[in-house]
Amino acid sequence: MSTLKAKHFHLIEDMDIAALTFAAIERIEEFAVNVKAVVRLWIRRHNDRRLLAMMNERMLNDIGLSNHEVQAEVAKYFWQQ
Repeated sequence: MSTLKAKHFHLIEDMDIAALTFAAIERIEEFAVNVKAVVRLWIRRHNDRRLLAMMNERMLNDIGLSNHEVQAEVAKYFWQQ
């Protein structure tokens, strides 16, 4: 293989590696954004359930929830809907 062809071949390989690297970085960034959204959702659920557990009977009546409904919601893990 001539020197010119060898240099050209390396250039193509480098471009392919760069394109693959860029695509991988985009996928990792997308994954990180999705993980961040899920963690925020879990934190919100945890905080909402903690606040529900602290409400008294009058507060629960004001928002239209029974003690039974609140206990069922508070018993869930943060990842459960």
